[in-house]
Amino acid sequence: MSEKERDRLATVNRFLQMKITNKDELQQIVELAAKICETPIAMITFMDDETQHIRFKMGAEIQKVPYQDTFCQHTISQKDLLVITDALADERVKENHFVVNKPSLRFYAGATLTTQDEHNMGTLCVYDTQPKVLSSLQEKMLLRLGKQVMRLLEFDASLQLLKDQYESSIMEETKLRSFFESSSSCHLLLDKELAVHSFNKAMVNVLRSVYEIELAEGMPMTDYVETEFLDEFKKNCQSALLGEIVSVDSLVDSPIGKMAWHLTYEPALDASGAIVGVSYSATDITQTMHHKKTVIDQMESFRQIDRILSAELHQPLDAVMEAMSCLKQKGYPAHITEFSFLEKAFDELSQKRKNIF
Repeated sequence: MSEKERDRLATVNRFLQMKITNKDELQQIVELAAKICETPIAMITFMDDETQHIRFKMGAEIQKVPYQDTFCQHTISQKDLLVITDALADERVKENHFVVNKPSLRFYAGATLTTQDEHNMGTLCVYDTQPKVLSSLQEKMLLRLGKQVMRLLEFDASLQLLKDQYESSIMEETKLRSFFESSSSCHLLLDKELAVHSFNKAMVNVLRSVYEIELAEGMPMTDYVETEFLDEFKKNCQSALLGEIVSVDSLVDSPIGKMAWHLTYEPALDASGAIVGVSYSATDITQTMHHKKTVIDQMESFRQIDRILSAELHQPLDAVMEAMSCLKQKGYPAHITEFSFLEKAFDELSQKRKNIF
């Protein structure tokens, strides 16, 4: 199957699944086509590679026809109007099931339904059980009605696409807003002048509880940034506006004491990728820094204890070791067994010291 045919089938499937709002108008076109061409049967059909799907009809009750049994398979293979004046005299359809059997079709005229991207996805067609010849005016009117069918269908397709995109954007916005608001970090979206464009509840709560500032859209930078932090904030925002991502840890003096923050300045982009402002995030890492300092202090305390214990144990053990060495050189009195016990105890104590240090 060619890529073009795959695209055509995808288009047909999209129209088959589409909710059609212009049903009355399309049914009226079918009836008008039958009246203009003076035929008892008229249809609007969609054609995939296996089935002819009859969506609107007059003079017939059938809903689907196998692709190989259709007249319209020949219509969608070309762009112009296809007219078969006598089916029994046409090699393409004279053995057709609906020609050989009831309703014994003899006449057919079909206008191709072609999308704007040049996919032949169906037909507006008329049938008769008697051979027939259409006038030039009838042929032109059938072609025009086919184009009107396509306009109505593509209008519905565009409407459905807009609706789907709208619903998708609402869903994405809801997800983004949910994430934005549920984040424990503070978020600010700033325009190119660094005025407030949007913010989350965490940012509102911090500025209100710590700095007694009521955040509002359009607020200039000088109204929500502390004076001593202003130059650094502006510098990092300017870097973000140039396309850089700035990530720093900063210790800030606040009315409630020193606070440690992890700050991120990122370029805010629009749908086309153009930088339209700054996305600023601040995460309070004060507790983390306190915990880190506590761990460092504890480790230093352990090292000091180790040094103290080492010094306190090494000194007497070294003294005992020296005394034992002197005794060994002089030789133990044979009748005093305590010396051998003392030597054994010293060896055990020395081994334990090695295990500890």
